[in-house]
Amino acid sequence: MRYRHVHILAALFLVAGMTLDFVVSYRNALNQVEESMALKLEVAQERLLFHLYDAYAGIEELEQLVDEHGLDEEALLAGTRNIMKRYPQFYTSFVCFPEYRCAETDRWFAPCSYRQGDSIYSKVFGDENHDYFQRAWYKGALASGENGYWSQAYNTDENFDELIFTYSDDKRDADGRLECVVGLDFSIAWLQGLLESMKPYDDAVCVLYSSDGTQLTSSAKGKGDRAGVSEVEWIVTRRTLNPLAIDLVVAVPRRHVWESIRWGILLPLVVFILGIAVVGVLIRRILHGEQKEARLATEKEVMSRELHIAHEIQMGILRRDFPNDEEVEVEAALLPMRDVGGDLYDFHRDGDELWFIIGDVSGKGVAAALFMSATVNLFRSALRHQHSPKAIVEEMNGVLSANNPSLTFVTAFIGRLHIPSGQLLYCNAAHVVPLVVGDKRSGEGVRSIDPEPNIPLGYDGRYKFVEQGCMLGEGEKLVLYTDGVTEARDATRKMMGKRQWMEIVAHDEGLLEAVKEYIGGADPTDDITILTICKRCAAEPVWLRVPNRQDQLPLLRRTLHEFGVCSGIERRKLKQMEVAAEEAMVNIMSYSHATEIELGVKREASDMKGGRLIVTLRDNGDPFDPTAQETDAQQRIRDREIGGLGISLLREIADELHYHRRNEKNELTIIKYV
Repeated sequence: MRYRHVHILAALFLVAGMTLDFVVSYRNALNQVEESMALKLEVAQERLLFHLYDAYAGIEELEQLVDEHGLDEEALLAGTRNIMKRYPQFYTSFVCFPEYRCAETDRWFAPCSYRQGDSIYSKVFGDENHDYFQRAWYKGALASGENGYWSQAYNTDENFDELIFTYSDDKRDADGRLECVVGLDFSIAWLQGLLESMKPYDDAVCVLYSSDGTQLTSSAKGKGDRAGVSEVEWIVTRRTLNPLAIDLVVAVPRRHVWESIRWGILLPLVVFILGIAVVGVLIRRILHGEQKEARLATEKEVMSRELHIAHEIQMGILRRDFPNDEEVEVEAALLPMRDVGGDLYDFHRDGDELWFIIGDVSGKGVAAALFMSATVNLFRSALRHQHSPKAIVEEMNGVLSANNPSLTFVTAFIGRLHIPSGQLLYCNAAHVVPLVVGDKRSGEGVRSIDPEPNIPLGYDGRYKFVEQGCMLGEGEKLVLYTDGVTEARDATRKMMGKRQWMEIVAHDEGLLEAVKEYIGGADPTDDITILTICKRCAAEPVWLRVPNRQDQLPLLRRTLHEFGVCSGIERRKLKQMEVAAEEAMVNIMSYSHATEIELGVKREASDMKGGRLIVTLRDNGDPFDPTAQETDAQQRIRDREIGGLGISLLREIADELHYHRRNEKNELTIIKYV
């Protein structure tokens, strides 16, 4: 009888324990589903921001268009049309001028380009039927301040057969007076693909609502109504997606919770029935251990699957089409500490120019990987319209700083290599200093370049970065890396350090494998990324040929300046040479009747310390020897011949000035001892 009571008591305790275990299991399964939904909502916000980065770039291009062309109708229509071609996700790009600037065009003047089907049309809007002064996006832009205005979804006229969003911003002059309102339209259709990717389960439903509760679109027709989603049968999570201020609702059937715990309940129940006959307490402990192990295994499997997908996405962003020919060789390798990481690299060859970036995002894991993806996409976007590493760095820094509430930052080194001449123009954003491996045939070793550190990207969008340069000779290799290399630790926790890394680089064989060998069986402490660029061809002088037009002068001036920066010319002497060369170029453009101009730049060694900077200008214009002209600097301007003052300036700045007439061309050589 006593044993019978023991069994009954054991059974009662086990029933209570199983009941409690069921509640806990259900709660844990529910938490897993809710956490998965929350992660999808977070990813949706990040993906939306990535898609909208081009909006900020497009708005800047429209504002630059107004700065350059004012009220020029043809130029504005052409500019808005070019923006539509470069950004296929835009539905419309437009510029709307206020009344005081439309004196010549009556009250309204709004050049606009819009997309219908596969075609792009351009037209000037603005009349009683298209009074943009009364549109919400126009008023919103005037009241938005510096961040621009995102409208609610709407459908306004016959040009659109679906809902659109508008992003608009006001442009003001230095006195704060309104110059115009610029804007871009986005179709809501592309958000349908975002909804499909956000579904944590195949039978889940994702719905987008406007701020007033109107349903915009759904991943499944007929299932997304609020009236059709009962919280008894569905688990519902919602989030407001900024900056569009739309609500994303994700609904998952509750049966997924029951399915995840079904076997975890049936198996303990069977064991419980058999265990009453043996020892109730022992069976209860066994069941509890099995449930815990199954739960951990499920969580580990889900996490492993998500991280594997994230790893494949991240690795897919990185380029693998490495240039490798008789001119240049590029190699790169990235080894994340975890499945995903924050290191990055990218490169792009455009003719004789090779652009590249290497970077390291603060933090680890999924958050760093998302920031890494945004950085790579910003770099690729900036390459389309910027011409210098400094401009690219400042554009990327402005975007990352403006949308960075978590204060995540990224160190980066961005450069542009002119392959024939070896000019390496770069801008360093607090990244570790790269190394240069000398040509083995010359016996040169490994050296560091000396860049300005600047600040990382993402801290201060107004920071002005310093751009620098150097020269790469034939056979020299630029080695860029992240701090995960020099901070790698072996099994004894000893750090590699820069000195040992430079010894590895000097041997120039299997850099990543050498780092792995040093780490051995120890766990990595950081992501490891290595990017190498080897210039294989011999250095060539810089030559640039342009048509004889005044708009080519900035290109000629920039070519000389960048060569001087990369050649290490002292700033004052480089500025003097730029002034002399520009004076000569302006005279050629104005008076020679030439059809084209050639600019050659090189630096030669000489008996003088530092050598000589040699600038050669050729033109196919009328014969003219400026060195043969007699000038008097004190002569009155009205009595001076045209060009006399410019020749005096050339003679004052140049250490040597030579003229030749060869092959029906004028050739002027300006030499400065540097």
